[in-house]
Amino acid sequence: MKNVRAAKKLLAAALAAALALTPAAAFTDTQGHWAEGAIARWSEEYSLIQGYEDGTFRPDDSITRGAFAGILDRFMQYQTVSPAETFSDTPGTYWESAILKLHAAGVYLGNGGKALAADSITRQQAVTMIARAFDIQGDAAAALPYGDGEQVADYARGAVAEMSARGYITDSWNGDFRPTDAITRAEIVNIFNNMIQELIQENGSYTGDTDGTVMINSAEGASLADMYIPGDLILAPGVTGTVTLTDVTILGSLKNFSGIEPVISTAHPEESEPETPQDPEITDPEETTAIRPADVYTPGATTGETISYSNMQIPVYADRERLELYPGDFYWEGDRLVYTGGNFRTRFGIDVSAYQNRASENETIDWEAVAADGVEFAMVRIGLRGTSNGAIYADAFYKENIQGALDAGIETGVYFFAQAITVEEAIEEADFVISLLEGYDIDGPVAYDWEMHDSTYRVYGTPPEMATACAIAFCQRIAEAGYTPMIYAGQYVSYVKYDQGAISPYLSWYPEYKSASSEKLYPTFFYQMDYWQFSSSCTVDGIGGRVDANLQFIR
Repeated sequence: MKNVRAAKKLLAAALAAALALTPAAAFTDTQGHWAEGAIARWSEEYSLIQGYEDGTFRPDDSITRGAFAGILDRFMQYQTVSPAETFSDTPGTYWESAILKLHAAGVYLGNGGKALAADSITRQQAVTMIARAFDIQGDAAAALPYGDGEQVADYARGAVAEMSARGYITDSWNGDFRPTDAITRAEIVNIFNNMIQELIQENGSYTGDTDGTVMINSAEGASLADMYIPGDLILAPGVTGTVTLTDVTILGSLKNFSGIEPVISTAHPEESEPETPQDPEITDPEETTAIRPADVYTPGATTGETISYSNMQIPVYADRERLELYPGDFYWEGDRLVYTGGNFRTRFGIDVSAYQNRASENETIDWEAVAADGVEFAMVRIGLRGTSNGAIYADAFYKENIQGALDAGIETGVYFFAQAITVEEAIEEADFVISLLEGYDIDGPVAYDWEMHDSTYRVYGTPPEMATACAIAFCQRIAEAGYTPMIYAGQYVSYVKYDQGAISPYLSWYPEYKSASSEKLYPTFFYQMDYWQFSSSCTVDGIGGRVDANLQFIR
């Protein structure tokens, strides 16, 4: 069996033709460059990223649309080709085949019947093509976490929003996206470095845990066994051979762009557990001994008023305090919001996970520097449940982050990314968190972060009564263990899935991102929150890349 790391040929082959001729170990112009680590990774570890004959990589040079098409074609191994006459300016050109393959896949659309292959590709064009290639869809109406977000073209907004939210774009140092600037070679490498941690391009057997998303683009397929993948597993369109997955745990999703179906099995079928029901609302409560929502909580009292949300009328709950934050209460100080209203005292804090560690030097957050930069509290991701397979895992860096924040004198809480679809699972999640906290004297809350973004999430279809019961069961268990429970939820989950009256005894943590271009520089939620996550793109000393920023409101 091959260890998955030893097998890495990876992205380099996909980049080679477009990124030229010389091994990166010989580059004379990458030392001290912000993308040096990504460039070195794809060269020294994979030995295939190329530079130029003069020994340079030219990380800040632009790249043409045609060369970028070549990168994506080698990455995805497309099989279908559009007719030669699709574009009037491609016949006989070097990148014709790659462009026509991307067009057939719906990735490269051109402009006015022309491919414009010799033009430099802009940042918003490149990000949009990558999103199309990987079927990454975002909300075009979502607020972008950039000062120049309004300059992003309509066709690119959804892609930029989702790619940013997933942490793939980490090069907007001054808070701007720069949509019409030509994307550079280093910026391209950086995006792929953030997206894909393993690319398997040779048929063989692979085992061992990975650091994130794994992609297979080997035409002959591959065999994966005894592997934990904390991200997605992607099968490229060019995979035609057999892919076998034996005892492979995928925390994210299996994204299959190929024409084959992977063979999924377990080497120990007698030890496997029955699958968790994916649609709990169809279970007849009279035929099960499972804990029911009615066993957990009493519905909150309503006022008779309603809130209009997404063409729905949402009842107003009597026991929930209404929002006391108003226009004019906030202003920007750099990339941080400052509260000037008179109803609350505020504190500034952040929330972190393994993503921030992996973006930081030596995968280590400098918590002393974080504290010196004005961070008063930190919420550390302690663990998560997979959105598809339902398995529970600890965050890879929770120990280092909890201890580091505590040692730096920062108030430290934790959060768990939840995907419970039964009360029993919510209790299981709480017990898992409690077990991981043993030996740590945290002084901040323990948050339940139950999210559902689309139908690929296992919680999709969970009735509001069950979602509310899961949140309350988690909080009750956490409180019984002596910690302060808190519930994290955005507008959809808050309005549609949660009984706000029933969860009112617990602290609330609400996300709504703002930027310099936001017309409403305050949360638009109906109820008052205890914590507001106002940005996903804050810069904090001691942390590589961007980090979520929060304000705590204290009476």
